[in-house]
Amino acid sequence: MSPDTQQWTPIHGQPYRPAPYRPERMASGESLARAAELRARMDERRTVRHFSPDPVPEQVVRDAVACAATAPSGAHQQPWTFVLVKDPAVRRQIRAAAEQEEALSYDGRLGDEWLAALRPLGTDAVKTHLTDAPALIVVFQQRYWLGPDGAKHKHYYVDESVGIAVGMLLSALHLSGLAALIHTPSPMRFLSRVLGRPENEKAFAVIPVGYPAADCEVPDLVRKSLDQVIVEV
Repeated sequence: MSPDTQQWTPIHGQPYRPAPYRPERMASGESLARAAELRARMDERRTVRHFSPDPVPEQVVRDAVACAATAPSGAHQQPWTFVLVKDPAVRRQIRAAAEQEEALSYDGRLGDEWLAALRPLGTDAVKTHLTDAPALIVVFQQRYWLGPDGAKHKHYYVDESVGIAVGMLLSALHLSGLAALIHTPSPMRFLSRVLGRPENEKAFAVIPVGYPAADCEVPDLVRKSLDQVIVEV
């Protein structure tokens, strides 16, 4: 049975069963070199809103999702579902519904302070990336899971777990040579309807994936320095 077809069995209520973990320790020189390279590569990552329609290797996207699914989660309950949307008609449905909600938001629902915060990013209610990007991933968080008897069981630290997984997804996509965008139209209930997701799932983010367009532009922004984000005690 391949890793993609294995059945997942929740460990809820099972006794603690430790397994040995003995990864090979990396030499300090190699560790420093890898950390510096990773820091430099991740600093190149940008949020892209203008995508080329050129196709991307689907296996790269699938491997990035597999990387995201290795994220730590509360009580190892892995409360996430990644929907890879391929059907162009479904993509158009998602864009139409998202733009309808975004138009209401930019028309006043967001409020002046939020709109002012968004202004330097150059965003608006038109979301061409939802249909232009060759790949689209919709991430859902599972609020609870159902036991064999149909009983509902709570997931723990769902927001934190899914947020970590999405961060790992973005990193994996970037390090694989692809660009991505986190899109969170609000409200997002239409995604469950369009994609036919079950009641226990709630949309978390929409992530277009692809290559930047030839004329792609991004906001001229500056990240905080390490000294501005780290506190040593």
